Amino acid sequence: MRKKTRIRVVVGMSGGVDSTAAAALLQKKGYEVIGMTMALSTPASRCCSEQDVHDARRMAHKLGILHYVIPMHGPFQERVIAYFASEYAAGRTPNPCAVCNPAIKFGELLRKAREAGGELLATGHYARITRDPGNGRFLLRRGRERGKDQSYFLARLSQEALGWTLFPVGGFPKAKIRGLAESLGLDVSRKRDSQDVCFVPDSGVLSYLESLRGSPFPPGPIRDRPGRLLGEHRGIAGYTIGQRRGLGIAAKNPLYVTGIDAESNTVFVGEEKELYGDACLASDPNWIAEGDIPETLRAHVRIRYKHRAAKALIEKRDGGTIRIRFDRPQRAVTPGQLAVFYRGDVVLGSAWIDSVLNLS
Repeated sequence: MRKKTRIRVVVGMSGGVDSTAAAALLQKKGYEVIGMTMALSTPASRCCSEQDVHDARRMAHKLGILHYVIPMHGPFQERVIAYFASEYAAGRTPNPCAVCNPAIKFGELLRKAREAGGELLATGHYARITRDPGNGRFLLRRGRERGKDQSYFLARLSQEALGWTLFPVGGFPKAKIRGLAESLGLDVSRKRDSQDVCFVPDSGVLSYLESLRGSPFPPGPIRDRPGRLLGEHRGIAGYTIGQRRGLGIAAKNPLYVTGIDAESNTVFVGEEKELYGDACLASDPNWIAEGDIPETLRAHVRIRYKHRAAKALIEKRDGGTIRIRFDRPQRAVTPGQLAVFYRGDVVLGSAWIDSVLNLS
């Protein structure tokens, strides 16, 4: 963490323990701290809800810092929810946090922080930022506690955003952060961590998307790869690669969703062995550690947040796309998800998964 004092830092306060502790840690280091909370005004949201705004305001008052509430409903609808809906309609499984971070938290909120005279923006993410002494680039690193590391969701950030950002809690275990908040009498120390997609209500993704579009998704066929009709789905937005529950198909062996074709409105299923792919194509790479990469690159690759990074060869292709060839086949490689590339604890970059390949 940068150690200059009396620098004005705007902390994105979500009303939870991590961002509150981030503000407290910066205060202890002598920074001038201001709290900012986004108001999303999305019904049933579990992030930036009215209760979260209230909690953030209380915590700012407890810490004795200024606090501002920033309306962010419009940008959030345009940049995150619209993307979320369009990806599901296209038969892909979106990753809204990986889009929200560069577009909203380190885009719109960072802009507001700078307008307020902030010299840095801090959040409660479990990740770290250092500087490469060789090329001067900002490096995004995993948080110290692997189980809480959030570098995966930050892998779309630009060099500019990283240069404006602090992650005060990234070097600590979560238990220590909760303990710090408790020692300061901050009652959010007991607040539960947010889970799943924060703006989707308990009724589920399909119901939420149908409420957005104003009509149900059309049903369609569920087929195996040879094309045999096995059942009917309730709308492709209700399914994702690797899903087993809710298929409504009686079969000798367990069946899983292995593919979704939006054009024909078809969900494909198969046995677990059909979930494995040894390569995938990905697009729109964002290189963090280097401005670009060589024609081939060895790295560890995570294909979703809870995935254990797998060894792979990354190959540049025409049109700005890349091919990721895994040393061992990976389960449920899912179009729409983010592939994040690591060397040790350093995030090299990321790209969006478009399709799965079997080269063997």
